[in-house]
Amino acid sequence: MDQSNSMDVDPISTPRVSRSQETPRHYTPSSLYATTQSYSSDLFVPSIVNSSIASLETNLNDGIYFGNDIILKYAEVYENTRSQEDITAVPKTYEQMCDEYYKTFREESSGMFNSDPRGYQIWEAERNTWNLLKLLSQYRFTPIKNIDEARKPFQTDGQLLCELLAINKDFAEAWIVRQWLWKIAPEFITVETNPEYRAFTKNAILLNLKKGDSEEYKYLDPDGVHRTQQALDSLDQEHEKELARSIFEYLRRGQVDDAMDISDKNGHFWRTASMSGIILYNEKVDDDVISTIGNINRHIWRATCYHCANQENLYIYDRAIYGVLSGDYENIIPVCRTWEDHIWAYYHSLIECQQDEYFSKHVRHMGVNEDDDLPINIKTITPNKIFEMELVKQLKEELIDKRLSREDETAYFHFLRLATHLILYLRDLMLPTPDKESDHIIRLYTELLIEYRQNKLIALYASKLPRDTSIEIYALFLKDVMASYTERHKLFILAEQYGLNVIAIARKTFDLIFQEIESADKHGAVFDVRIISLKEPIKQTEIIQIRALEWLTFNKEQHREALKLGNTLCRRFLASGKMNVAGMIIMEMKNSKSPLSIIRYEKSEDGEIDTVYVEHQNYYNMIEYYNRYEIWWKTWKSKPKKSNSKDTDDWNKNIKEVTNSLDILFHKFLESYVYDYIKESNNMMTDEDENRIRESERVMDIYIPNAVLRHHTALYETREIIPENLEKSFNLANIVVEESSDLSMHFVRSKKLQALLMALRDSYLEILRKNPKDISNVLYDEQKFN
Repeated sequence: MDQSNSMDVDPISTPRVSRSQETPRHYTPSSLYATTQSYSSDLFVPSIVNSSIASLETNLNDGIYFGNDIILKYAEVYENTRSQEDITAVPKTYEQMCDEYYKTFREESSGMFNSDPRGYQIWEAERNTWNLLKLLSQYRFTPIKNIDEARKPFQTDGQLLCELLAINKDFAEAWIVRQWLWKIAPEFITVETNPEYRAFTKNAILLNLKKGDSEEYKYLDPDGVHRTQQALDSLDQEHEKELARSIFEYLRRGQVDDAMDISDKNGHFWRTASMSGIILYNEKVDDDVISTIGNINRHIWRATCYHCANQENLYIYDRAIYGVLSGDYENIIPVCRTWEDHIWAYYHSLIECQQDEYFSKHVRHMGVNEDDDLPINIKTITPNKIFEMELVKQLKEELIDKRLSREDETAYFHFLRLATHLILYLRDLMLPTPDKESDHIIRLYTELLIEYRQNKLIALYASKLPRDTSIEIYALFLKDVMASYTERHKLFILAEQYGLNVIAIARKTFDLIFQEIESADKHGAVFDVRIISLKEPIKQTEIIQIRALEWLTFNKEQHREALKLGNTLCRRFLASGKMNVAGMIIMEMKNSKSPLSIIRYEKSEDGEIDTVYVEHQNYYNMIEYYNRYEIWWKTWKSKPKKSNSKDTDDWNKNIKEVTNSLDILFHKFLESYVYDYIKESNNMMTDEDENRIRESERVMDIYIPNAVLRHHTALYETREIIPENLEKSFNLANIVVEESSDLSMHFVRSKKLQALLMALRDSYLEILRKNPKDISNVLYDEQKFN
């Protein structure tokens, strides 16, 4: 039956001293997400997390609702309630949320044919978990009550139990956990009432007595069956087994009164008598008259129950009943069917044994004998051991190999969300958690948010991870964000607000994107590289790679680094022949409407030359020259076919202007080229420096010979329009072999020297043809080149 959200109990309620106990409310069958590692502060988290895995792995496959609105609500609750003074605000709000989802999905499920209840049971289970966290947090941060040091000369068991609950927080928390396990236990079908004691067996005996058999009546007493080894009638046997099971189920739920009532209604008054020993010896005040109630010799009664529990000829549920009464978990475990049942068995034994141990130290009434201790080894029963025995034994193989498996995505999602917020809540309480495992879970949840594009939430959860991990995870997220520059800036600001290292994240994001660019070496040797025209369109992947620089523009401290990394991008693309991509980078930096235009070079106060800026200018001059050459080539090819026309005059004027400007840019390009400036410095060479030099050499091997040959073409072809260009075309040899630059090595490595010699030969022959008298000067220059 459906219940309200309020399943709260007084964290430490006064122990009952009579049979009149409140019947705990029931909930429909649920999987336990978390039980009670919280019992011990140094082990508060692992069992919560592990038990969550246990329940999901063993009980859930599909049908669980998971949506972005739930992700958002959980984040909002965590953000809005964690700063409140009420430490239970977070679990209290999550409990209410889960209860709302539980009721909603249960109502929807009720109207569906053959619906799967797991869709709402998981919300019920999570609600119960947050309820437990709320109760434990409420108690844990409540000051311990001061107990009057003046102890009474005689105290009842009930008074001692109240004292133990007040002074021992570990015991009190275990008590809260047991109460909680009582309340979340599922409903069960109780035995059908049969008030006549062993009716079928009695009728059979009466029939036999009429036949003269006088011995069979002996096993009608409670112990008769075991004493005489004679069986009851099969119908009575089945009824007593069901009765024993029902009694155990009531005890499993802490409902001792109901267990006694069902025994009375079925004529098993001896069972009621045997269970009544569980009532603690205590004082009772009635009309100002003080009387005593309960079992004054509880230790003797427990010993008797313990021996009954270990009678191998008893039915397994009868042994379990006496196991509950004596606190002997070994005889309870065989009838436990669920993971929650197992946890309850250990906690119940832990509580029963610890409270009687405390009684034995302080009680001095009749019958106490310190030698009467039961052989129940409670020293090994700790919260850590409880979960080790259960979790490791039953789930180790499945969970270690398949831990956080995504084979069942819905269970995976639900678990991650719950486990993450449990860990965050416990950390906010400054309670120790296993760092490695906890961080791993938070990271997985953050990755889940990235997958579901919950962009506004990722910074919140990434900020809960260690510094290096948070940088890595947020950079991995930003790497794939294709949003506008404005939206990217918002994500950057959000990370900054949550205390993330945005400078390191921006650089890491760039590095991740840069790693995806193919190495230039994969494009072959320099003489095989085809230079792609600046006019050719660039690919979408290359646009993404260019936009990687945007992440470095949001913080002014990184603008020089952005310029440096812009050089790195240009080198990589130029070294692969992708001049069109490098040209886009340079032009975007110069375009005032582009986000990259914010990357400005600022001169240092001491006036020292910045090699980063020098390299940037090299690439800018190079791109400017090649762009002008493409304009020149287009102009040259547009020469009118008819001469002596106005079009020809206009063309001549245009080609002169373009050629002259091309010549200026050519010399500007070569003059701005500074080779080996890092090698000439006194700084220690780094791997980055060596890689820069290697790529720079490759770039110059490709583009300097190509530029010289292109320029020779422009000069040689315009010799008739601009006569001095013929001599300029031949004088290119002087530029190549000039000692200050020594560009000849680039021709050698690119295997373009032969092409240059053939071009110079054409200029040489043309000069001879036009002016044979200049042969001496030409020969001098030729010897110099050779």
